[in-house]
Amino acid sequence: MMQKRLLYCLILLLIYLTLPAQTNLGFEQGNFNNWVGYTWLYSTDATYVNTQPVPGIVTRRHTIMSDTSAYDANTGFKLRKIPKGYKYSARLGDQIISTTDRNPRAWQQSLRYTMKIDSSNALLIFKYALVLQYAANHTEKVEARFKLTLYDKDGNVIPDCSNYDVYASNQLVKGFNLYTPTSSTGSNTPVNWRDWTTVGANLIKYLGQTITIEFMATDCTGRYHYGYAYFVADCQPLNITVKYCAKDSVAALTGPIGFESYKWRNKDNVLLDSLQTLKLPKPSEGETFTCTMQSATGCLVSLSSTIAKFVPKADFTAYIIDCKSNTVQFTNLSTSTRGTLQYKWIFEDSVTSLQKNPRYKFKTSGLHPMSLIVRNHPSTCADTIKQVVESFSPPLVGIKGDSTYCPNSTAVLNAYGAYRYDWSNGSKAGTLEVSHPGGTFWVVGHSSTGCHSDTIYRTVKEDPYWEFLSESDTTLCTGFTSMLKVSGATKYKWNTGDTINSITVKTPGNYNVTGYNKRGCEKSFSFNVSEYPIPGVIFSTYPSTLNSKYNQLKGSLTAETGVNYLWEMGDGSYEKGSSINHDYNITNYALQYKVKLTAVSQYDCADSAIKIINVVPFVPNVFTPNGDGVNDLFMPGLEIQIFDRNGLLLYQGKDGWDGQYKGRPMDPDTYFYSIRYSYDEQEIHSQKGFITLIR
Repeated sequence: MMQKRLLYCLILLLIYLTLPAQTNLGFEQGNFNNWVGYTWLYSTDATYVNTQPVPGIVTRRHTIMSDTSAYDANTGFKLRKIPKGYKYSARLGDQIISTTDRNPRAWQQSLRYTMKIDSSNALLIFKYALVLQYAANHTEKVEARFKLTLYDKDGNVIPDCSNYDVYASNQLVKGFNLYTPTSSTGSNTPVNWRDWTTVGANLIKYLGQTITIEFMATDCTGRYHYGYAYFVADCQPLNITVKYCAKDSVAALTGPIGFESYKWRNKDNVLLDSLQTLKLPKPSEGETFTCTMQSATGCLVSLSSTIAKFVPKADFTAYIIDCKSNTVQFTNLSTSTRGTLQYKWIFEDSVTSLQKNPRYKFKTSGLHPMSLIVRNHPSTCADTIKQVVESFSPPLVGIKGDSTYCPNSTAVLNAYGAYRYDWSNGSKAGTLEVSHPGGTFWVVGHSSTGCHSDTIYRTVKEDPYWEFLSESDTTLCTGFTSMLKVSGATKYKWNTGDTINSITVKTPGNYNVTGYNKRGCEKSFSFNVSEYPIPGVIFSTYPSTLNSKYNQLKGSLTAETGVNYLWEMGDGSYEKGSSINHDYNITNYALQYKVKLTAVSQYDCADSAIKIINVVPFVPNVFTPNGDGVNDLFMPGLEIQIFDRNGLLLYQGKDGWDGQYKGRPMDPDTYFYSIRYSYDEQEIHSQKGFITLIR
């Protein structure tokens, strides 16, 4: 142990002599800068593995956590690896990941941070979370654990109650959770884990001294059980925070975070409250209150605060250093009735400074809105002032705006980077509106202190003419659609939300479209779509059938105003009007005609209807086969059968009956016929009757 202590002293001395300014205590840099890591093995079971601490950051022994959404698998994914509000944390130690990693185990690892204690860092606040494998038969000495230890500048342990030792069976430390992993994770050994816990350590007694803080996590000192810890740290002033500002009627006294209990008493030692914050309605200034706090290690700290109103007032002045650097010097004029002030300057793009009288080089020239926030320590009172500050640099003065403008429109040129401007047309404004015929314009920018820029030129011209065309139908027939179509633009925007060049509309109304060319110039069309009814096309015909003798068809329907009617008669001819008489040239051959009526309104709304007119054979009642060339054949072209009175079949065929039977003319008499025919070559019709043969 003497050798180990000597080695610690030598390393701490080297660290102290080379230590830079105290930063990265909370791992805010995302690394171990200004921290020193150690690793060693210590086992009460396998003494041959015991080793001396070796300095250096070692993989798996010292690890920065950077994924704020990650959870620890060995807690059933219930423990966050980084506490809320932080970007990073450090992990000391690791789980067992293999059989060779298990025997011997007994890893011990630590991280040390050395700093000088003053009034600004006398309260050490740290948050930790633990994952400790647990064995019921382990003694306190053997268990995996997490420790905080303070060392003086010579490497000696400071016997302070702030030293902290946490192990799973410690009855003084509450809040452990039990989780039993499944065998699929490689181990089903129970795990005691502790969620993020905040602890405060009082370092006020070490003011002016240099101390080293060591965080250590260990496996059990047997061979088989792991232990590791996550932690973050921070230092703050050890004092009571007061909120009793200018407009407050209630004073709020808040003890520092990280303690287990708080007890507030007045000057008469009367207990007032046991919360971290004591609220006092309308207290008298000058009253003193004391808070006694107990840490997780049992340390007692008492702090007192006297009631007083804090009235901070933020104020500052600024001036341009020269005519070219764009740099401004700020002079802080802020005041307060008591306490100390902390400053936060907020420049462009949320750039900040905590200096009292900063000098800042702006990225752009001209006028900059910015603010100064002053916080009145040890109270939480604050005040903010917002001002517009001027900077100047000639290369940063210029003109913004389009180099073209759309026909019948204008372009706006915006000067920037200066306090005031002189334009070529005599204008002093920050903007210049340019219209036809355009031209070349210049501007000079001036600061309020007499600085000026070079002359800056900009040429502006009118955008070339472009066509925006419409091919749209604004008539909407009931039950149908219309297309509205435009062309000539590169982008389109309809009042329907469509962004294509054509839309199909189903309802009447007003439709608007704006087209944009590649330069952004726009043209528009408005369409008033009207809806009109479809004309009626229900028509009637007479007679219902036609034949070669009665071959005239009559058609009609109720006429509507402004509607034109066209009849397709089915024989290649057409008729017009709401009523028609049409003569067909019909032979004895059976036919049918498809009659189609189309009605078109004056708004081009149209409809049509079709009727089929059947043609039936015309059968004469007298037949004269006397060879005179007239009526010599009976019903040629149709399939017929001829019978005498006795039912004898005299003729069958399509050539027509010539009045003979087996080459012998038949006597004048009455004969009977049966005719078969079809309209559409599918359905067969028949007709029977008698015919009188006359010679």
